[in-house]
Amino acid sequence: MTLTASPPRLDLIGALLSLPALVLFALFAVYPGLRVFYLSLFDYNLTGRPRFVGFANFAYLASDPRFHAAVLNTVVYTLGTYVPALVLALVLAQGLRQRMAGFGFARLLYFLPVATSWVAVAVVWRLVLNPSGLLNQTLGLDVDWLTSSAAAPWALVIMSIWKETGFFLILFLAGLARLPVDVYEAARVDGANAWQRFRLITLPLLKPITAVCCVVAVIRGFQSFSPQVVLTGGGFGTEVVNLFVYKTAFESARMGRASAVAVLVFALLLVVTLVQLRVFRRSDA
Repeated sequence: MTLTASPPRLDLIGALLSLPALVLFALFAVYPGLRVFYLSLFDYNLTGRPRFVGFANFAYLASDPRFHAAVLNTVVYTLGTYVPALVLALVLAQGLRQRMAGFGFARLLYFLPVATSWVAVAVVWRLVLNPSGLLNQTLGLDVDWLTSSAAAPWALVIMSIWKETGFFLILFLAGLARLPVDVYEAARVDGANAWQRFRLITLPLLKPITAVCCVVAVIRGFQSFSPQVVLTGGGFGTEVVNLFVYKTAFESARMGRASAVAVLVFALLLVVTLVQLRVFRRSDA
């Protein structure tokens, strides 16, 4: 009687194969996050030794009007950009859902701004938004888009809608392509018009994709940095949270305080994401 060795467990093999990726993730994602939280408890300026101050950095931010303004600017930018971008992307996805002549070219045209870097887009739009630029000349306006506190935030919003719509358009097109055709055919037989099919069939079935788009939109909004730096440098009411972190860390040399801002933003995004997912689950129920 011969004994044969049992084959190794597949889950063990899978764990070993994923180990390099997990190590890299821990090294470049988990450790930096923990390090940021650690530094948020210190007064640190890159030149001297960190001095433990506990939650003093968080207490300072709670009463810092500049930080409050940065958070408000970020919220305004996120809502002003991504609510219209999501709505416009869904409308365009409905229009591009039907495969027709030039369908591939139209999708490419909408996706080109997404594939272009933020810096390149901001440089081009800086010329467009110039007082003597294309936008004022086309609309017959005389607006200082980039040097006015009333106009600069909305100039960033207009540019960002143009750039970000294509990203969500691709997601909605992917979601629409997976919807069952027989449901729409049955709705047509029952006499449902286009608006009823969209409201009662398309929107409910697209809810998972919509949830993903909403979560990603909030994260992308709070990660905004390059357009503000290139167009306005953070002035005229456009200093967002990421730019505030950069200036606090590298211009004011307050690494601990900047780390505290990063921790607060992470906590805020986590809470907002959980709330969004909970809202979508409740609507499903």
